[in-house]
Amino acid sequence: MNREKILEMIQDIEQQRERYRAGGGPTYTEKQRKAGKLTARERVDRFFDPGTFHELELWAEPLRTGFEIDERFIPADAVVIGYGKVDGRTVMVYAHDYTVLTGTQAVVQHAKVTKVMETAVKMGVPYVGIVDCAGIRLQDMMGEPGPRPPVDGSGMHGPGSFMYAPPWASGVVPQIAVMLGPQFAGSSYSPILKDFLIMRRGPAFMALISPTVIKEITGEVVTYEEIGGAMLHAEISGTCDLIVESDEEGLEKAKKILSFLPSNWREKPPVIVTGDNPNRRDEELLNLIPFDLSQGYDMHQLISRIVDDGDFFEIKPLFAKNAIIGFARLGGQSVGVVANNPVVMGGAIDINSSDKMARFIRFCDSFNIPVIFLADTVGYLPSVDQERAGLERHAAKVLYAICEATVPKITVYLRNCSGWGELAMGTPQMGVDLVLAWPNAQVGRMDPEAAVKVIYAKEIAAATNPEEVRQRRIEEFAAKYNNIYRAGARTLIQDIIDPRDTRPRLIEALDWFANKKEDRPWRKHGNIPL
Repeated sequence: MNREKILEMIQDIEQQRERYRAGGGPTYTEKQRKAGKLTARERVDRFFDPGTFHELELWAEPLRTGFEIDERFIPADAVVIGYGKVDGRTVMVYAHDYTVLTGTQAVVQHAKVTKVMETAVKMGVPYVGIVDCAGIRLQDMMGEPGPRPPVDGSGMHGPGSFMYAPPWASGVVPQIAVMLGPQFAGSSYSPILKDFLIMRRGPAFMALISPTVIKEITGEVVTYEEIGGAMLHAEISGTCDLIVESDEEGLEKAKKILSFLPSNWREKPPVIVTGDNPNRRDEELLNLIPFDLSQGYDMHQLISRIVDDGDFFEIKPLFAKNAIIGFARLGGQSVGVVANNPVVMGGAIDINSSDKMARFIRFCDSFNIPVIFLADTVGYLPSVDQERAGLERHAAKVLYAICEATVPKITVYLRNCSGWGELAMGTPQMGVDLVLAWPNAQVGRMDPEAAVKVIYAKEIAAATNPEEVRQRRIEEFAAKYNNIYRAGARTLIQDIIDPRDTRPRLIEALDWFANKKEDRPWRKHGNIPL
């Protein structure tokens, strides 16, 4: 008798489960697909290894508000949460369900999303937020006139809770936002608080103020795309780390990022056997970099020739292009690559590139990922506008990040590192563990013309042939001071290497530093010059 009753109850539960899993129903699901978007549960199923996802709190429904919306069926309060496996490793997820009230956020949804973040920290696993949400649900925010259920340990959170949780999780577990639709108004802060933000071109946008409000206050006429589209945030604001063209691509990019990362700060990144010979030497490296400092070259090509299988996963490729950051593997080990880009402003370091580099270095340090610096820069950008905008403060972020980091740090000077650029790319005195240089590198290079103008000013002024003396002194200065041996004498470098040996030397060094341990004075946290 009990068996039959239980089976009947199970059948009823499964029927109800399918009803809840249908979200907003066929009409809204079809509307989502016509917009070229997957549903929340389709996205989750594609993200996780087949058959591994377990949804939690499917049965949640919103609190009563006192408005007509209370009469509607709002399954799961418009968000899917749960856990599963990605490449065999546990990951947690939340995904807004745009088929249910356009995914709008309310008290119960906040509680569910916050539960994902808090549980990920407790379990030591990454979490991914799949964003597709029209903002805060106004009826829920207004609330019912009568008393609401009391706040208790179940986590009935307001909108501040999903703002509080990401900083709480920062540096503890990796956090990724995949924005495949909008995230509007005050709720748009939340994706920015993650470690990485992926945005889909077209459906995704993020802005605090609507075009309507902007027009009312300032008179400016703008579109959503102009104030919050993916390209704006990828190229100008620097908020977006990667742009994708489809839901599927966005989910794959998130999985790719996770493949380089440990599950939490206590672990080291996974080692992947790539099959690429760690002793591989590349003859093309001898021809890649021109001696003429005014000539650029493809730094991306140089990186791909050094790393395993040429696989370099660039982050923020459209923002501050004078700097290049991203993930790769060397001998199967995850590394973060920070490189100058000589074809853009001679690789000069400015405000935006400083922010870009500093944040990436600090992320790598948080999750035990060694950092490889590839240096070829004319130094800090000489600009009145940059100085007035606070170049020194932003530049100091990179110096702070390098000196703060305790992971293995290796710098390779490739060609030019002048204008105090060596400080932004790491020196032994800044705690870099190994500093190598190619034979043609000019480290700590001073401008011969500027130096001669100061040092030999009296001699040149008194000469009967001042221009001849000036040119002779310039040539002498460059030959004597702007050479690799001078850098070695000043202990700016620790060895000069054959360019063809760059890959094997880096892999050997990573093995050498595998057990590096660097203790720092106890403190609550440092105060980076933001």
